Amino acid sequence: MAPDSDRLQRLGGGALVLAGVLFLVRHVLEMTSGEPPSDGEAILAWVASRKTALSFVSETLFAATICLVPGVVALYRGLERAHPTKAVIGCGILAVSIPVLAVLLVVHGRLVYPVYGLSVSTPAVAELVVAVYYGGLHAVLLLMGVATFVLSLAMQDAPYGRGVAYLGFVTGVLDVVGSYPDRIGPVSTLVCQIFFAAWFVAIGAKLLRSPPNA
Repeated sequence: MAPDSDRLQRLGGGALVLAGVLFLVRHVLEMTSGEPPSDGEAILAWVASRKTALSFVSETLFAATICLVPGVVALYRGLERAHPTKAVIGCGILAVSIPVLAVLLVVHGRLVYPVYGLSVSTPAVAELVVAVYYGGLHAVLLLMGVATFVLSLAMQDAPYGRGVAYLGFVTGVLDVVGSYPDRIGPVSTLVCQIFFAAWFVAIGAKLLRSPPNA
């Protein structure tokens, strides 16, 4: 493997490990903020009382989204030769989720960061922002679930191995389950998010430890 490709593998592996940690940190911060109310007036009061935590949610989600870019590229490069179809489908779906997350960052930021003195200040707008943000996260988790399952099919061979593949199969299912946090409750949602983060950490660690020609 060329030196540039070797560096890409290491960079992507480290980025995926960091992305997994940051996604889990984001969820823990959201848990400390509590679930958003269903009423616009209550949402405004909720944001005002938890502005600091919600600000960190936005920042950690930004960093995690950026980390996915080199991570997805490195993952694709590592799978394309042995499993080209699965690599294109799985990494392609992961790549599609990145701009969706970027848009959600802009939406979520309006809860805590004003632009030209404008911020979410009316109940109707607050309800819209919260609905779009959490609805968008639902779509992202569905995309991630499909991508994780497909990629895990390609990871049963070296250098990833069946352990990472089986973790991916479970994670893919839990991503779909975890996309309904309002129905499964906070404890079950946390378990789903732990697996979501663990899968990124596991494949990132494999990329970091694998020899360049694996």
